[in-house]
Parts: sequence; C-alpha cells; structure tokens
Amino acid sequence: MLRAKAKRVPLSYLKTKEFLNLKKQLLRVMRSSGGVGLAAPQLGVSLRVAVLETRPTETRPDLSEKGPLFIINPKVTSYGKSLARDWEGCLSFRPLRGQVRRPCSITVEYWNEEGVHIEERMTGLWARIFQHEVDHLDGVIYLDRVEDTRSLMQLEEFRERIVGKKY
Repeated sequence: MLRAKAKRVPLSYLKTKEFLNLKKQLLRVMRSSGGVGLAAPQLGVSLRVAVLETRPTETRPDLSEKGPLFIINPKVTSYGKSLARDWEGCLSFRPLRGQVRRPCSITVEYWNEEGVHIEERMTGLWARIFQHEVDHLDGVIYLDRVEDTRSLMQLEEFRERIVGKKY
C-alpha cells in the first residue's frame, strides 16, 4: 500500500460517515504516535487524504501549534529554489530518522475537509510536512529521498545525538 499511488477522492466522499471516521482515525493515530502528519495509505486506505498538525513533540519540543489541516487531493504546483536538509522520520518506519533535502517553500493546492479548493504558499517545516505527506500519496517514502544513508539512525540514537543538541 505504501508504494502505490493513492486514488483521487470524489468531493462527494467528504459528506460521508466513512470520511468522518477516516479523519478521526488519522488524527488519533498521528497524535498518539507523536507525529506531525499522516496519510491515509499509512492506515491501509488508498485515498489522497492526509492530515498535518504541529505541536511540541518529544523530538521537536519547540514547535508551535498549527492545524490540524486535512488535505484532500493535494499537489505541489511549484517549488522554491532554496533547498534545506533536515531530519525526517515517519510513523510507518518509526524507529528511523534520516536527513532529507527538500525545497524550503512550495506553492500547493488541495481541497480542505469542507470541500473548499485552496491554493497557498507554504514555507519551512509546514512545507516539509506537506511534501512528506504528498509523497506518501504518490507511493514515495522519505527513505527514497535520503541522499546519504550514513545519516540514518535509530530513534534512540537520534534522541541522544541530535535532540540533545540544537539543530
């Protein structure tokens, strides 16, 4: 499921009990696992739906609260030129962390949970999370984007070596 491209969501689906249940499950699993994003394929559901939310976490205690934002049929329409390498993890590969280089700013479009079409510019961590979740919907995992596999480390090592330092 993680390697398959998820199916486009008809907007009529947003008014169903199934969508409400999917939203609740995405939020519950993401929050209980300490994540900042989760895509439907990670729950075994092949639909182009994901949720993003930042709040202080164990590995990023300085995060501010933002979201939750449900994105339906999202896509990145343009990428900024500036790239940054930062640490990423994934709830599907929980014990691993690795460095991924991504554009610092992106222009995106998606439909929100009310079925409203949104176009906006995203920057920083919010843009990184959006790209990570869209990758899931396209069958791409962050490990595919790790340029130097020597950056990969187990979560415990990451806590000791990286979280203990300001990065």
